[in-house]
Amino acid sequence: MDIRINKRWLVLPLVGLFVVLGGCQNAQAQEQSAQQTMQAAVYQTLTAVPTNTAIPTPTATLPPTPTETPAPINIQVGPTNFPANVDPLTGLTVSDPTIMNRRPIMIKVSNYPRTGRPHAGLSFADIVFDYYTGEGGNRFLALYYGQDSTKVGPIRSGRLIDRFLVSEYQGVLGLEYAYAPVYEKILDMLGYARVISGSEQTCPAICSDGPYTVLSNFANTAEVTKLYATRAGATDINTKPNLDGMAFNTTPPANGVPGTEFTMQFSRANLGNWRFDPTTKKYLHWTEDEDASGNVTLVPLTDRDTGQQLAFSNVIVVFANYETLNGDDTLHEVTISGATGRAILFRDGQMYDGLWKNTNVTMPIQFFTKDNQPLELQPGNTWISISGLNSLVTEDQPGVWRVVFGKP
Repeated sequence: MDIRINKRWLVLPLVGLFVVLGGCQNAQAQEQSAQQTMQAAVYQTLTAVPTNTAIPTPTATLPPTPTETPAPINIQVGPTNFPANVDPLTGLTVSDPTIMNRRPIMIKVSNYPRTGRPHAGLSFADIVFDYYTGEGGNRFLALYYGQDSTKVGPIRSGRLIDRFLVSEYQGVLGLEYAYAPVYEKILDMLGYARVISGSEQTCPAICSDGPYTVLSNFANTAEVTKLYATRAGATDINTKPNLDGMAFNTTPPANGVPGTEFTMQFSRANLGNWRFDPTTKKYLHWTEDEDASGNVTLVPLTDRDTGQQLAFSNVIVVFANYETLNGDDTLHEVTISGATGRAILFRDGQMYDGLWKNTNVTMPIQFFTKDNQPLELQPGNTWISISGLNSLVTEDQPGVWRVVFGKP
């Protein structure tokens, strides 16, 4: 059921209407002052806004996760010393632990144009990173480690932030090339072997499902693993990487506040909405649609591989510094490595205000409470939106939260 957005909610600091992005980023060195700005924004004030009429939540079914074993009651694992059969990025046992003797596969996925939706394979990812790409748009980076997907996409071009995220998870990046200076930066950090750009030579790892368009390329993550192993310079083949850092507990942490719904708003017409389903302890994903008159509604976001609505155990927002490197707002450097900042976690219908930290460019992002204890996630998949330091955080209604993207 489509839900009409009350336009009085829609706030747009420093962001224009969404424009389909075809270009890619350029890179410059990140200045020391970015981290200082981030530190000052760690505990950004939550600001309440007037109560709006509640949005009814339609019932939806969940995508299957064939190779995951449901988390048993009262388990607690991480942030280190994970059992050999537990995925350190989900806290779940895997049916075949040998699948983790590899680098994670990380695939760039388009969110615009909307004709590329529904996306393929996101419900099988351990983690999906979601970040701003300029002029109101956003793009995803989906990580596959504890299980694979036979079709992920549509694949789009790289951004500067990808080199840091892929390095932190010791991954292999699948993408559709990038703006040349950006591509060089990615290669400089990751090396040729770990960057696989779709072409006729990459099939069956990355293939076109028809005549080539910007939305025609898709990845098979198991085949990407195989292709990486054949590339000159490939390292750590059949080796299990150290991906310690995240903590999981089926019992929710204390000191949460109601968080049954959350909207990540990158622009007036770019909305990602999450609604908690207490039966499954998952947040169901909704996204915006817009008609010819500019009216925006929310519709369920499904996985074209399963036909079912996306559902994630954890939804996290991390606040990081975005530095705009060009005049048309399509090129950004994001301070996501060697830094810390504010984070908010949604799990089990609760919202927790805490911190994210990364102290090593080859180790995962970690999450902490305000008193520097591990912030425990619900075992399962996680969606991480990377928002700007000047983003506005509001509680539209009790338990209904919104982050409106804002850069310095």
